[in-house]
Amino acid sequence: MITFDNVHKSFGAHEVLKGINAEIAKGQVVCLIGPSGSGKSTLLRCVNGLETYQRGRISIDGTVVDAASPQVHAICTRVSMVFQRFNLFPHRTALENVMEGPLYVLKENRNQVRERATALLNRVGLADKTNAYPASLSGGQQQRVAIARALAMRPQAILFDEPTSALDPETVGEVLQVMRALADENMTMLVVTHEIQFAREVSDSVLFLDGGRIVEQGPAKELLRHPKHERTRDFLHRVMHPV
Repeated sequence: MITFDNVHKSFGAHEVLKGINAEIAKGQVVCLIGPSGSGKSTLLRCVNGLETYQRGRISIDGTVVDAASPQVHAICTRVSMVFQRFNLFPHRTALENVMEGPLYVLKENRNQVRERATALLNRVGLADKTNAYPASLSGGQQQRVAIARALAMRPQAILFDEPTSALDPETVGEVLQVMRALADENMTMLVVTHEIQFAREVSDSVLFLDGGRIVEQGPAKELLRHPKHERTRDFLHRVMHPV
């Protein structure tokens, strides 16, 4: 469904992505792991046109992602993104945040959008928070609203950019539980994460990035238990046995 073909991305003279090649099939959960600054979030943002890449090709169901193309808007409606810092509208309730995209981007009927948004908040365990504003919600609750908002667009895939890194340890589990449920429903997901246990349990495959390159990729259980590359082994050791 999502294909990366020799993708290069630079910020000025600094090359962030150095020839990324990977494929993500429909219904797969793929986790991107690696040290900070390795290009994981940038790669994610290139998928839905938030960043422009200079060389190579990213395609979604055969449609090339090009930030300068009129088609990029249509692609963004097919691929939702959940951000590290939630990015909710502070002046809108949880329900209004979930309704925003279908109402103003997809131009759908308000009553139908409200009904679906209410059902989605119930789905992520927030049926009692429809009229709550983001400031009154915990980080975990805000992130679950953000996931409901992403689902409201009826996406073919969801991109998660370190969705638990801004959360207190106590609230990480409630967000991962929602993501596990999505995986069980065969939602195509590309996830930047440091949650190695989640990657091992839920993802089909893992890409380990370092220095803008994919150092190693393969089935999650195999790569995370028996990495072949020394750099991958070193990273996993440091993540799983912090000083």
